Amino acid sequence: MPLDHTKNMLETLKYYGDCQITQTFSKDHIRVLAVRYMKESHSFEITYTENLIKKTFPTIDSAAAAIEKAVGNH
Repeated sequence: MPLDHTKNMLETLKYYGDCQITQTFSKDHIRVLAVRYMKESHSFEITYTENLIKKTFPTIDSAAAAIEKAVGNH
């Protein structure tokens, strides 16, 4: 997925911050990660499905970079 599409999706998650929306990313039909916007902390939480590690990213750019890295390297 192009980086600008990933950023657009993150903008949408942030815009609907009152909702509990989780976006899942897959590669070759294998779930790689799930991302959600946390309104309380104004950050994005990424859960890597392989090891269930959760990481928080304060900006759209940092979250998008982490998503691209994980999906591209899986």
